[in-house]
Amino acid sequence: MSTDSVTLRQLIAFKPENDREKEIFNIHQHILDDMNNKLQKKLYYLGGQIKMDYDDKINLELFNKVRDINRQREIILGGPSNSCEAMSIYQHKNILDETEKIVKKYFEIMSLRENEII
Repeated sequence: MSTDSVTLRQLIAFKPENDREKEIFNIHQHILDDMNNKLQKKLYYLGGQIKMDYDDKINLELFNKVRDINRQREIILGGPSNSCEAMSIYQHKNILDETEKIVKKYFEIMSLRENEII
């Protein structure tokens, strides 16, 4: 069991097995529900930048790649051109941050399971 990457399918299907895992995996479920809905329609983009499918692996480096893309776009385009675009960028950043937290919590639980601490 790897603790450095997870497929989106595994992440969406993940269920905590006990109270300790439930405490760790205290997440915003709507983030995963929205991810699943968009994946079903083939419309999921991590952070609004990288198109992904159910069996694509996600890792912490991918979050940094999205942030790098966003920084480069801001340099090239000079930031949002209107309030709607600014709100979209803000929402994608927040969802990216929340998704990263979910992935980190998943990795933490998998690591604990591997070491049979839970």
